[in-house]
Amino acid sequence: MPPHVLVIGGTGILAPAVGTLARRGTVVSVVSRSAARVAALRDGLATAGGARVNGVIADVTDPPALAAALDEAAGTCGPIGLALVYQPFAPAEAWDTLVPRVGELLVTVLVSNYAAEDAPPPPLREGHHERLLVRHLLLGWHRDVNGVRWHTPEEVSTAAVGVADRRASTVLGAVRPWTERPGS
Repeated sequence: MPPHVLVIGGTGILAPAVGTLARRGTVVSVVSRSAARVAALRDGLATAGGARVNGVIADVTDPPALAAALDEAAGTCGPIGLALVYQPFAPAEAWDTLVPRVGELLVTVLVSNYAAEDAPPPPLREGHHERLLVRHLLLGWHRDVNGVRWHTPEEVSTAAVGVADRRASTVLGAVRPWTERPGS
């Protein structure tokens, strides 16, 4: 695992991934619009054995602010080797801001709508982008004895870290769009 990992979505759906990565000894920079949410995450991890979590306070819908915050994080914590990114509403410019700032691997967490036949292409194509490898985790939904549900943050985080470890894209659950789930 690279010594500096960036997580976008780290105070939400990828919060368990932050804990997993931090316990491995990496420095984890978490992008959030809320300093309070980053502080709460950091405090929770500190009481669970200590971890180095760096708050990157920025809104992914503001690419210039995101660029400045990522540059500051890299200046403070070293080059970003890996990024786990859940930003389904970010503009294309946010992805353009992110790509040159990640050195090895970028894992995109894609919502299930990317599985639809008429879906737009993912924000980044899978494969190599100069020195950067891009892999996708496509989210679906889970069917069990209680019916159909979204995956939990723990399940999504485990899958995202698994993609980073294996450097192979994957699908989590059924991938038809949620609107086409059984019973809808």
